[in-house]
Amino acid sequence: MTMQEILNISWQKVYPYLVKMRKIIFQLTHSFMFDVFICSVVALNTTVLVVQTFAVVEIRGEWFFSALDPIFLCVYVLEAILKFIATDFDYFRDRWNNIDFFIMIMTVLDFVLSLLISSGQGPRGNSIPLFRILKIIKGVRAIRAIRFLLTLRVTEHLQEITGTFALSFQSIGAIILLMFSFLFMSSVVLRDMFNEVDPKHFGDLFRTIFTLFQLFTLDDWSLIYLTCYNAGAWYIIIFLIIYILVEYFLLLNLVIAVLVDNFQMSLLKRQEKKKLKQKMIQLKESTAEDVASKQAGDGQIGVGRGGLSQI
Repeated sequence: MTMQEILNISWQKVYPYLVKMRKIIFQLTHSFMFDVFICSVVALNTTVLVVQTFAVVEIRGEWFFSALDPIFLCVYVLEAILKFIATDFDYFRDRWNNIDFFIMIMTVLDFVLSLLISSGQGPRGNSIPLFRILKIIKGVRAIRAIRFLLTLRVTEHLQEITGTFALSFQSIGAIILLMFSFLFMSSVVLRDMFNEVDPKHFGDLFRTIFTLFQLFTLDDWSLIYLTCYNAGAWYIIIFLIIYILVEYFLLLNLVIAVLVDNFQMSLLKRQEKKKLKQKMIQLKESTAEDVASKQAGDGQIGVGRGGLSQI
């Protein structure tokens, strides 16, 4: 036998076991206990990250936290590998899995970077820009806490909220673009009119943009008005009222209206899906009853024919 024939025979024998193993992994990754385990690990990791913000605890438990990091990393990597085996490249079609995968990659980079720094094998000093960029990756440690919210995506209400944001993304993006366009145009006008009266808030374009963004939050708008009023520019109140009415009361409430409308649409879609599932279940049950009654009728006919044949 040639080597190719041996490989083909071996593959034919191994392939059914691989398919069976993939089915087992698929059932495992979609089981309730698997979600509970991952949620527990993520909750524990989030708690550890919060505790590490206290200097005294971090110093005394440094060895303990150093031992937990590889365990959390192994769980995240193993989760990603199992889900990829179970779903193949469909794993990346789910946006939640993409976020999970990104967080896992950042966790791996953080762990590798910590090993390089602790072992002293990494580059020293600030001579290598790439190493300075990798040091920033340690700042993404906090995004591991996002996984705790991602593991709660199985809840119904969170799915409704995320569905609302997905439906509202395009509309809200257009509204935000309109808001910043109006902010920029207002900054140009107010800077030209009040740069000499109140140079602290309207001295240049960037200060004016920051001031108007501050007005967008309704913070200290009366102080800005009093400063210009004492300098003789009382008419600034007209521009402030127009800006606050347009930006805060009109455009911001428009964002809220879009969210509420899409939230209602998301609820209606979910209710329609539930009704469709109920109809499918009822249809299957009625079909099963019809088949059972038909089989029972066929059995009675067969018994009658058998009795006639004996007669």
